[in-house]
Amino acid sequence: MKKVFLFFIPGLMLLLSSCSSNSDLVSATANYPKVPASFVKSKNLTGTLKGTLKQDSTYYLTGSVAVAKGDTLAIQPGATIIAKGNYQIQVSGTLLSLGTEAKQVTFTSQDASRFTDLATYTGHWGGFVFDSTAVYVYMRFTHVNFTGGPDSSGKAQATFDVSASQTFNGGAHIIVEDNWFYGGIDDGIHLAGNITVSIKRNVFQRLGGPDGETMNIKGGVKGDIAYNYIWSAANNAIKIQTGKVLVPQTNINVFNNTIVDGGFRKVGEATNAILIDAWTRANIYNNIMVGNHTGINITTKADTTNCHYGNNLIYAPADSLSAFIYPSGSHGKKQSTDITGSTLALCNSVFTTWALPITTLPDNTLQDGNVPSLSSGSPAIGKGITSAPFTYFITSLDGKNGTADVLNKDLGAYPTDNSGNKHLPTKQPAL
Repeated sequence: MKKVFLFFIPGLMLLLSSCSSNSDLVSATANYPKVPASFVKSKNLTGTLKGTLKQDSTYYLTGSVAVAKGDTLAIQPGATIIAKGNYQIQVSGTLLSLGTEAKQVTFTSQDASRFTDLATYTGHWGGFVFDSTAVYVYMRFTHVNFTGGPDSSGKAQATFDVSASQTFNGGAHIIVEDNWFYGGIDDGIHLAGNITVSIKRNVFQRLGGPDGETMNIKGGVKGDIAYNYIWSAANNAIKIQTGKVLVPQTNINVFNNTIVDGGFRKVGEATNAILIDAWTRANIYNNIMVGNHTGINITTKADTTNCHYGNNLIYAPADSLSAFIYPSGSHGKKQSTDITGSTLALCNSVFTTWALPITTLPDNTLQDGNVPSLSSGSPAIGKGITSAPFTYFITSLDGKNGTADVLNKDLGAYPTDNSGNKHLPTKQPAL
């Protein structure tokens, strides 16, 4: 797969990995937010915050943090931010979490009971909230763990939440690439409004309690969702909808994702690996869905004329779930290019290792036992479409929308040419 890396601040990662003074920090071009030259001096973070959190340093959320309109908060490689309570990072400006492969940024909880609480659906801190004036979010090589602390009404909060329709300068740019999300209690990524998004090459593990989508995309968002690994979604792994109003229309390309063992924790409702709902247009190609309750559900409320799909592998874990590969009553139907089936043997044939899905509540299975690289004889090898029957949203070299990734000849997030997602599932986070 051809991959063009479009990191929007040339040379920044190299400079940040060795910087020793404010003058070493470079600013972006005129089209992008400047990286603050001033460092945050206090290790205890609370109140209004702007500037830069230093590399290889540990900070503590001792209260909720707000990044004001027009301000930027940048986090350098190797920084760790530990929430000491149910606090939140609220952004009305710009957030840059600039980890690298070698030095990742980590946001986590200090609570020692966090693993037990995953089984009882209790979150520890409030995650990230972006309002209608948020301009730009760039999050790469960042771990975000154990979110979902309750709001004032007692409801679990999303991990990464754009809470209002975007109005600033034609809409916010949300770049979420090469990250790890683990153990949140509600939605993983929730976006609504006039947003351009790139969600690529991330690892999403065990997000949601008895509810909560891994990705909940609606209200006019446009962009690409590609090469992500999603394990054990409580509700839908990828849910896309426009809403009751047709304009602005949500328009998403969903390709080369791997979705495993999801949809079994939701009570009283069948849930989907991919759900395309009200007024949405979408292109769905080259995805792998193994061991989920339901495969692809394109409802009759979607913009069915502009929904295109094919070359997807969908294996259910039992014959009793075969009718849910494309659920009856939906617009979506098996395509001639799809690979489908409903036996344990088929599920076991795709990856290096496949672990049985989670099927009971309450659930104490917190470890991901899958190794979702393709086995040597995998039916997903060579079955992908490579000439896109749609337009990628990420086509330019200006860097505003993240990296440009294209369809691969292999299905899923881990093609055999070692492109796509570079990160296999992690064990329980140490922090």
